[in-house]
Amino acid sequence: MNCKATRSRKCGCLFKICGYVIKELNAWKLAILNGIHNHEMLSYLDGHLLARRLMEDDKKIVHDLTKSLVKSNNILRNLKGKRESMTNIKPLYNERHKFKKAIRGDMTNM
Repeated sequence: MNCKATRSRKCGCLFKICGYVIKELNAWKLAILNGIHNHEMLSYLDGHLLARRLMEDDKKIVHDLTKSLVKSNNILRNLKGKRESMTNIKPLYNERHKFKKAIRGDMTNM
């Protein structure tokens, strides 16, 4: 078992946790290596990677609206209007690209 070395992205926080897969039990074990934080808990998640990602139902909406030739900004506005979505345009562009690439298959874009 090895622990992938990670660190905080923004504030140099000392908190460290490692996760290990236990294959026999088909489970995860978490080990806290350092439980000390050097900052207050954020009251907002804007810009956080997990908060920005698209959920599966959001991806389906993106696929459906992309098929209908709706512009990216309008899709983003639609997603933000449905609920408290903190996603921005970048994950939306990435999902549209993956979807179009899957439709195209081996054919290249000229």
